This record gives sequence, C-alpha cells and structure tokens, in this order.
Amino acid sequence: MKKEKIFSKKNVRILKEIAISDFKVRYQNSILGYVWTLIKPLLLFAVLYVVFSVFMRFPVEHYQLYLLLGVIIWNFFAEATSIALRSFETKQSLITKVYFPRIIVVIASTLTSLLTFLLNMIVFFVFLAISDITFSANFFFMVVYTLELYFIILGTSLILSTLYVKFRDISHIWDVLLQIGFWITPIIYPVTMVPEIYHRFIYLNPLARLIEYSRAIFILHHIPASSLNMVLFIMTLLIMVAGVTIFYTQESSIPENI
Repeated sequence: MKKEKIFSKKNVRILKEIAISDFKVRYQNSILGYVWTLIKPLLLFAVLYVVFSVFMRFPVEHYQLYLLLGVIIWNFFAEATSIALRSFETKQSLITKVYFPRIIVVIASTLTSLLTFLLNMIVFFVFLAISDITFSANFFFMVVYTLELYFIILGTSLILSTLYVKFRDISHIWDVLLQIGFWITPIIYPVTMVPEIYHRFIYLNPLARLIEYSRAIFILHHIPASSLNMVLFIMTLLIMVAGVTIFYTQESSIPENI
C-alpha cells in the first residue's frame, strides 16, 4: 500500500479544519473570547513586572520589554506542549473513525498555539513602538527564531503526546517540569545574575538560548554570533528528529491505546 503524503490536499484541509476548530473551542462560551489570548500573558507580565521592577529591582535596560518577550516565548512553549500532549486523547473519536496521518493532530494543535503566539507578539511590538528603542533591520531575524521555536515545540509535543498515550503520568510530570523550567530559565532575571560556572548548564536548555538571542536583536540591536545560532539550530534539529522518530515508531499503536 502506497503511503499517503502528509501534506496532500486532503490532509492540508483536515489540518486547517482541526486547527481552526481547536482555536474556536478554546474560547467557546467565554465572555471575552479571543481577548483572553492577549490578557493572560499581560496579566502574568504585569504581576512579574511589579514584583521584579518595584520590590526587587534588576539592573536590566528596558526591563519591561525584556520581561514581556521572555514571558510570551515561554508561554507559547508551555501552552503549546501542554495542550498537544493530550491531542490524541481529545481527538480520539476522529482518529478511530477516519484515517489520516496521525501527526496532523499534533501539528494542528501546535499551529493553534502559534496563532496565539503571533497575536501576543503584536502586543510586544506595540510596547516596542512606544519605547525609545529605534527600529532595526535585525528585528526581522525574529522570523528565524520563531521558526526554530515552533519546531522545538513540535518536536517536544510529538514526544510528549506519543508517550502520553501509554503513560498518563506524563501530563503530571510535564506540569512539574514546566514549573521548574520557568524558574531555571532566564525569563525574569538576567543570566548574568547566575554564577558563570552554571551558564553552560543553563544554555543546555534551547529555550534559554532562544529567549536570550531574541532579546539581543530587539534590545541590544545585534544578532548573536553565527556559532551560537548554529548551536541553537542543531539543538532544534535534534529535538525535531527525536520527536519524529519516537512518533513514527509508535504511530500504529496510537488508535488502540487511546
């Protein structure tokens, strides 16, 4: 039997329908609806900003932009992976009744979160526009980081969603890891506050690199060195390859295990 192409016209249509449906369902019966996509990160940002700029001051230039960008990127990762983790379970009726490449379910889930991320980035650009930071062509390099961020999320989501089908404890473990990750990733504080001996461990986390590099292009007006970007690219590639490999080794067992 000839293997069906993932991005055939039929599958692209299914992908689009699932992604749009997921986005609508997330805010169904909500008074504020899609506005929550903007309110949630802003509320977290506001609380953190008050605490860490008023009560505990960090010597960081343009701290409001520094913090907001970190919160938006982290929220994208945390929300996308947490929702995608259960994507096979939530789409159980569709998976067991209609045949299509199962990977589409995870891709659709992460694309929905990507849309939320892009809406949040509009808010960031509004803050950027009213700051005293001048426009730079380096800002366009954020497109590269956004793509790498998405593939880090997709690779991680493929691993988590595949494991969750067999091991439901994964969801609780991942919730704990996300809470730990929020504090050990330089989102609130500058990495310079951490003793330099520990920097190598912090940068083993691709999210730490991506957040720091993104801040560099917007706040410091420079693109990180090619060697640093290459390391981030390799990390992204390894996570994506691991995700795809784990998913395809277990794909056939997904319908019977959900």
